[in-house]
Amino acid sequence: MGILDQLGLDPVKLAIQAFNFLLLLYLLNRFAYRPVVGMFDARASRIRTDLESAQAMRTEAEHDRTLRRDQLNKARDEARAIIEEANTVAARLREQALIDAEATVAQMLSRGRDEIAREREMAVVELRRDVANIAILAASRVVERNLDTADSRRLIDEALRGVEVH
Repeated sequence: MGILDQLGLDPVKLAIQAFNFLLLLYLLNRFAYRPVVGMFDARASRIRTDLESAQAMRTEAEHDRTLRRDQLNKARDEARAIIEEANTVAARLREQALIDAEATVAQMLSRGRDEIAREREMAVVELRRDVANIAILAASRVVERNLDTADSRRLIDEALRGVEVH
C-alpha cells in the first residue's frame, strides 16, 4: 500500500468514499436521473406534439387562406358579372326609353299634323261660308233682287266647287 501512503490516502477511507460515491450514483440513477430523463422525454414529446400541431395549424391556415382567396376572387367575378348585367340592362332601358321618346314624339307630331289638318279644313269651311255670305251680299246688291237663301247657297256651292282651294 505504498502508493496510497505516499499520496496520503487512507485505504479504508478511500473504500468508504468509493462506496458512498457508488451509492450516490445508484440513488441518483434510481431517484433523480430516471425521473429527470422521464421529464425530458415527456417535454420532448410535448414539444414534438406542439410542433406537429403547429405544422398542422400552419397547413390549415394556408388552406383557409387559399380558400378565402378563391372565395374573394369568385365574389369579385360575381360582382363584375352583376355590374356588367346592370350596365347591359341600363343600356337596354336607355335604348327603350329613347325608342319610347321617339314614338311619343312621332305620335305628338302626327296628332299635331292631324289637328292642323282639321283646323285647316275648318278654316276652309269657315272661309267658304264667309265667301258665300259676302258673295250673296254682293250679288244681292248688284242684281238688286233678293234671292232666297237656299238658292243663293246652291249657286255659291256650285261656284266654289269650280274653284279649287290650295
